[in-house]
This record gives sequence, structure tokens and C-alpha cells, in this order.
Amino acid sequence: MKVACVLFDMDGVVVDSMSLHASAWREVLAQYGIIVSNRDIYRREGMPGRDSVIDICHEKGLDPPDEQTFGRLLKKKNAIFERGHVRLYPHVKSIISLFRRQGIPMALVTGSPKRAVRHVIPKEMLRLFDVLVTADDVTKGKPDPEPYTTAIRSIMPMKERAGGFNQDNGVALCVENSPLGILSAKRAGAVCYAIATTLPARLLEGADRVFADHKSLLVFLQGELIQ
Repeated sequence: MKVACVLFDMDGVVVDSMSLHASAWREVLAQYGIIVSNRDIYRREGMPGRDSVIDICHEKGLDPPDEQTFGRLLKKKNAIFERGHVRLYPHVKSIISLFRRQGIPMALVTGSPKRAVRHVIPKEMLRLFDVLVTADDVTKGKPDPEPYTTAIRSIMPMKERAGGFNQDNGVALCVENSPLGILSAKRAGAVCYAIATTLPARLLEGADRVFADHKSLLVFLQGELIQ
């Protein structure tokens, strides 16, 4: 498989942040009387925050908070999240460097707002991505394909200047960790690799390949890209 561009999800793929997101949501939603588990949050990763909360409430037979109340909850959630420490996953830098050495353009595609990206991604790491697509840049979040199609359209002119982008000379490869992210990637026409960082591999079966961790993905990519 020839890779024309790589599109990385952020939370749960580049940074180990999902447990912090989940604990922050659990705390603020409990104040509203909504009791959730980490799994409730992980299953909806990639969805816009309000859509996730509405979906959780519907599943539990509860009335979702109105827009004004949700705004207050989101502000509290962000404050809790930003007090925590988030780290890059081991081997992420090596994976990104591998694609960079091959001259393959990369995008960071996240359901989080730009504010969260600035909080968790070091500036020197962010500069390695050619394109950034956040919740602020789209009208529909994952599982809609818009986040990934937006990134692909942004990268295509770069590939055209470098010799062209089409299905004959390369595919868009997405790296995800959630079912909704995988669905978004596949709907965008991309190949999707998933890493089982937050959910078991059986819940990621929609991906073209599923890896247990970043190290196993790195080893696979080294065999595929370095000839």
C-alpha cells in the first residue's frame, strides 16, 4: 500500500488524554445527576461534546441539559481537564518521524477544539503536521466524514504540487482509536488503522487493521515503509 497522506486522531492516538477527559466529564455530569462510566465516554469519542452528552442521556432515559446549562458544564469540564497533565504516547514521535522522513504529509484531525489542542500538543510537535482540523473547523463531527474529508481536501493541493494525489498513486491513511472515528475515516474513503488504547480490539473491527499498541504499529509501519 502506498500512503499519500496520514491523518492522525489526537486524543487516544497522539496523546494519552482520554482518561482525563472521561474523569472530567464524569465529575461535571454527576453535578447534573447524570452518572456515567469511562466506557460511556470512550464509546462516543470523536463526537462533539454536546452531541455526546445528548446521546448518553437518551441512552439512559434522561433529559439532556439545555444549551445554557451545557455551556456551564462544558466550562467546568474544560477547567478540570486543563488542570491535569497529558503526555504523548510512547513511540508516537517515532511514528510521526517515520512518515516525515518519507516526505508524506500529515494532518491532525480531532473532535476537540483548538483550545484543547494548544493545551495538550507541544508546539514543536504541532509544527510537524501540515494540516490541523479541529471541532472549530467543521459543522459535523465524527462519525460524519467531514473532519477527514476536510483534512484530505487541504492536503490534496500539496500532493498535486508534488506530483498528484489519487487512488492510483496513494491512499489517505487514518490512525484512530474509537469506533466513531473509524466510521468517519471509512466514510471519507480512507484506509484506517486503529490502536486499542481505550477500547478492546473487538470494538474496533471496522478498521482495516487493529494494533495492540503504538509499538506494534511502529514495527508494522517500518516493515511497510522502509524497503
